[in-house]
Formats: sequence, structure tokens, C-alpha cells
Amino acid sequence: MYYDDEPIIEVKDFSLFIDNQEVLKNINLKLYNNESVLIYGERNSGKSSLLRSFVHLNEELFSNVYGKGDIKYKGIDVREQDKKYLRSNITYTEPKFLQNFNYISLKELLKISLGISPQNLSYENITLLKKIDLIDKFSDLKSLKYYNDLSNWSSADKLSLLLFISLAQNPKIFMFDSILDHIDDYLLKKIKDLIFDINQNRVLIFATRNLFRYLDICNRVIVLNEGEIVFDSTPKEFIINFRVNKFRNL
Repeated sequence: MYYDDEPIIEVKDFSLFIDNQEVLKNINLKLYNNESVLIYGERNSGKSSLLRSFVHLNEELFSNVYGKGDIKYKGIDVREQDKKYLRSNITYTEPKFLQNFNYISLKELLKISLGISPQNLSYENITLLKKIDLIDKFSDLKSLKYYNDLSNWSSADKLSLLLFISLAQNPKIFMFDSILDHIDDYLLKKIKDLIFDINQNRVLIFATRNLFRYLDICNRVIVLNEGEIVFDSTPKEFIINFRVNKFRNL
């Protein structure tokens, strides 16, 4: 694949060690604006570790983390950039985040993540809530039923709320780590339609073990196996290789 612009993310000769185990091996990768990228691999292939490396999250989850090589955001090493700045430009979401919703109110969540209250939603926020079928939760702001205890929300509604927060932050890079793998087809279609709307001057990354749900919204497929990139090309090329059993052992 050929690109005219400079990459927004560049990974060069990057290896990652967690608890003295090499989980990523000599990764070389460039990501560009307007790309929708599928990162596919089995469990423990390194998908999550790679994405978390972009925003320093591995260091917060593990006590013994060490990396070799470089990761640059807009040409500057991520180790030299403020974490708050990075995470406002690059959002990472995964299903485990939903567990935290049981211990926080909606009012607190919106204040922490977006700096707003339920009563101060913008027109853009409301439009987004409608698109992901969550607007009913905000229809009666006088009621505290939905605001004090998010543990009463269904898993689908919590997931929609997590996506709303990620999208409303309006970052340059969205990273969805297995976040859409377990939703029903109806909600998935709505989210896909929304993704088509926002994929302008941004990078969308979907890490998954369920690749066929994403091939129609991605223009690039990257395959990880045991911490190494073993394929990086278009969905069409991936399907051709898949059919001839090139990835039989993944």
C-alpha cells in the first residue's frame, strides 16, 4: 500500500517485554489518517499490548514493563509526550472498562470523561446518543433513576455509553479492543453507520478475534501471531490468503 502523507502513528523496531516475557517482537508499523484498520489475532497474540503501548497503559496494568524501539505520535516519541494529551488524542476502549460502570454514577462519569453534566449535553452529543439508541436514558433529566446506579443498566446500554464517551471525546485515533465483538447485529449496524460518518481525518483501529464482523468497514488488515506482524495488506488480499490457508495455524 502507498501513502502520500506522513503517518500519524509510526512504530519502528518495537519490542515489548512484560514480566520478562517478550509479548511484541520487532514491530514495524505506520498508521495514516482516514484509515480503518483491523488488527486480528488469537488470544495472547499481542493485539491489546500493542494498542496500549500507544498511550502508556501497559505500565499501569503491569509492574514490570520494558520496551525497545520507538513509537511516535505525529512525529514525536510517545515517551516524550504528556499522558493526558496522548489520551485526549488517542482513545482506547475495551470490555473490561464496563466493570467500572457499576461503581460510578452517570453524572460522575460524564463529569470525569467529558467535563459536562447530563443537563448540559450539546446538540452533537444528543445526535450521537440518538444514533446509538441511548437517547431514552436521557429523556427525563428530572429522574435520578438512571443516574445514581449504572449497575442497573444492561450490558448493551453500558457498551453504548462507553462508545458514546469515546466518540464524544473526538480524538484523532479511536482504538476499539474487542469492544464490538459481543453486541447484536442491530446495534452493530448502527455503530458501523456511525463509523462511516466519523472516519474523516482520523484513524479507526479494531482489535479482534472475530474478524468477519469488521472486514466490511476496514480498508486494512494486520495479522498478529505470537507478538509478530505476519500480514499487513487490504481485506481483499487477506481473504485471498485466508482461502489458500496461509493463516491455517493462527
